[in-house]
Amino acid sequence: MATKIIFLALWLNFIGLILCRKHHLVLHNEMRKDIEITNFGLLQGGMLSINVSNLSFPVPETQSWAQIQKTTLIGFTLDMSGSYESASYAEDHTNGNCVLKPGSVGKNDSVATLYLTLNFTTKSLEVNRWGTKLNNLKIVPMRAGIDVCSDVDPPAPPAPPAPPAPQQPSGVVEQILTRRRRQDPDNLDGAGLNPVKPGPGEKGQGQLEIEKDPGDSGPKIPTDDSNAKPVDIAKVTQSPLPTSAPTHLISLPAYMERKNNILYINTSFVVCIKNKSEQGLYSFFYHHCTTTPKEPVNFSVSIVERNVGPNYLSAGDIPLPTLYATMSLLFLCSAIYWIYYLCHQEIVFKIHYFMFFLALLKSLSLMFHAVDYHYIGKDGRPMEAFEILFYITYLTKGALLFGTIVLIGSGWAFIKPILSDQDKKLFWIVIPLQIFANVAYIITDTSEEGEAQYSMWKVMFVTVDIICCGAILYPVIWSIRHLQDAAQTDGKAAISLVKLKLFRSYYVLVVCYIYFSRIVVYILKVTMPFQFMWLDEFFFELATYVFYVLTAYKFRPGTDNPYLQLPSDDEDEDEIEMDEVLTETGHSEGLVRHVNATSRVKQRETNQSA
Repeated sequence: MATKIIFLALWLNFIGLILCRKHHLVLHNEMRKDIEITNFGLLQGGMLSINVSNLSFPVPETQSWAQIQKTTLIGFTLDMSGSYESASYAEDHTNGNCVLKPGSVGKNDSVATLYLTLNFTTKSLEVNRWGTKLNNLKIVPMRAGIDVCSDVDPPAPPAPPAPPAPQQPSGVVEQILTRRRRQDPDNLDGAGLNPVKPGPGEKGQGQLEIEKDPGDSGPKIPTDDSNAKPVDIAKVTQSPLPTSAPTHLISLPAYMERKNNILYINTSFVVCIKNKSEQGLYSFFYHHCTTTPKEPVNFSVSIVERNVGPNYLSAGDIPLPTLYATMSLLFLCSAIYWIYYLCHQEIVFKIHYFMFFLALLKSLSLMFHAVDYHYIGKDGRPMEAFEILFYITYLTKGALLFGTIVLIGSGWAFIKPILSDQDKKLFWIVIPLQIFANVAYIITDTSEEGEAQYSMWKVMFVTVDIICCGAILYPVIWSIRHLQDAAQTDGKAAISLVKLKLFRSYYVLVVCYIYFSRIVVYILKVTMPFQFMWLDEFFFELATYVFYVLTAYKFRPGTDNPYLQLPSDDEDEDEIEMDEVLTETGHSEGLVRHVNATSRVKQRETNQSA
């Protein structure tokens, strides 16, 4: 009863997380120095929209903007790499220094980084591009209702109405004006037809405001002299939207305001992938470096990640809906064939039906997962109904898988009709641990990467899962030792050796499955190029299917199964001795009594039920 209550509490816990899943991160009283917020594979035509709002931390009232700039260093980094292994290269190679400081990270041609640092003096977000692959990367401020990554320019505002054309002077007036032009071409004031010249400090209509450097007499104008020096380009005041020309340093607008000794900051920008050279796995980090005692920071981040299509799945996850749907169909066909095979066998154990339900749950889990990923790619959000169904089947399937492996490894229904006390203790340890591991996986899957609980639950999931994988090997080892002792007994050596060989092969099979699904698959994930990160899921599901098929084949029901050739108890030996006695009488000479294997199995099932 206590186990059911704990299971229900954990279940309600992650159900609440499922219903609140959004691509929106809110952090309160954050003291961490570096936070990984998200990583996403972007292809040509993709975009990454980031909106940082209500970033706030306390500042003394007497502290000026220049003093804040000297003592506080807050910003973000956007790393572009080719694989998951080098996704956080800049953050892992700082040697204890702040990653936002120049020269803190060594050069690596396989990684390019954008350093986005808040400048409190100019009230802007300074963007420093490091890496040749990002020289032409388009990064612009976010504009509501406008797709800034589109190649089509936004519609220009309507032009003001043109002024009415001046009336043509009469013949007499034209003669007078002609005479005056000849006398003084620069002094025309007749009939109000002269162009108005701007006075000192005034600007004419349509002129640009030009910022002059101190000491300059004005903008230099090119001349026809071929020996003239190169022309200096004047600094023209522009709108808040900077150009995306190839530069190493640009500025983005950032709104900053001080209220009640608290500084509030809002900024947003969009990254557009226009060239194939800019494709990669983009990882977004938050950094907080300061020379004074660190103050807690509050902020929220809203992120929209999208590839061409539009498709809201990462580049390495786009094939996953098709992969999961295909594997679901494969497991379903295998489950149907397995139950058809069982219906045509006379000797079937309960463990064989467990195998059928396991394959069926696996098929349903993959189907719900495929539908869930389909809606994420289409709308950017999962459909809650299919997400909940996936987690239900995933949790049940995980517990049933480890339970089936423990039962097969202990020899239940094959070697012995009941579980020993040692097997029961292990069974009641492995199953709750596996349920806890699955709950930890669900919590990490429904949490944002930047949350503090994400890394904690991820470590717990990996640790508990490894413990469970090691624990399920013990029943197989105990059965091997039991068969080794039985092989030394007279009359049982041959059959025991056959079963010993089968259990040893099953032990190797379980070890290979654990090693491949937990270690090899992870190595593939971190080393594969970001476009092929779906291959780790493909090999994991393929290894799982091969493990299911080989287990079913080795322990299939049938007369050729080594388990069915071994007498179940001492009554079988008494029956064999009775056969020899009956053949010694004159009335039964030449007759031999055969014991039906089916009756043995039925007797064994009756003993189990009792």
